[in-house]
Amino acid sequence: MKKIIGIFCLVLLLAGVILTAGCTSTDSAENKTLLVYCGAGMKEPMEEIAELFKEREGITIEYTYGGSAQMLSQIELYQTGDAYMPGALAYIQSAMDKGFIDKSEKVIYHVITIIVPKGNPANITSLEDLAKPGVRVAIGEPTGPAIGQGTKKMLEKDGLWEAVSANVVVKSATVNELLVYVAMKQADAALVYEDLYNPEAMDKIDIPKEQGKVDIVPIGTLKFSTNKEDAEKFLNFVASAEGKAIFVKHGFESYPSAKYGDA
Repeated sequence: MKKIIGIFCLVLLLAGVILTAGCTSTDSAENKTLLVYCGAGMKEPMEEIAELFKEREGITIEYTYGGSAQMLSQIELYQTGDAYMPGALAYIQSAMDKGFIDKSEKVIYHVITIIVPKGNPANITSLEDLAKPGVRVAIGEPTGPAIGQGTKKMLEKDGLWEAVSANVVVKSATVNELLVYVAMKQADAALVYEDLYNPEAMDKIDIPKEQGKVDIVPIGTLKFSTNKEDAEKFLNFVASAEGKAIFVKHGFESYPSAKYGDA
């Protein structure tokens, strides 16, 4: 009987050891995850950055893409997440004013340009041409994404806002949607960021520097992050020379540059 009891106790002990070892293995293998709110126009380079960051640090990046204003509203409503990367400094400043940002860094520039369907059927050659009767123009929602806010400021500065507004056929919630309208020839021209220009699918008309609009794109860590150390590690990687080089590969201009300075 004593022998049976001893064997039973040994089995229980071994079962406990196996269970404990199993739990420890699962916990150590589980990846940490950061939630990052990011402007839709930066999806391609940010996905590449996330892959490299996970390889280096073992931390998964989960993105929420959208318009800068829309994401700021989500941050204010839910007060969750680890980092915010809007399309312009104005939005990170607004987040700072609301007490949401711990630390921020300037990363790249957003430069507004005109895109048209391949072959430029409406013969658009300048900003002024967007005000001609019958021209169909697509822009970002002026109270929504960074591209919409920047477009309105630029056209107001150039005295063209009212005239171009009369030709607007769509105001989109994200800059990426504007590419679709041009590709489908539902608009004769759209105002987008030049890093989204695809020479195989569209033509581009540059806007002279004195007429145009350049925004600096920042990234900031969120104060209510529960992973502050990892969030700052990700911010530093995005803003590093290596991170900026990925943006350059995707057609962006990195900050700072002699060409655009502090925009």
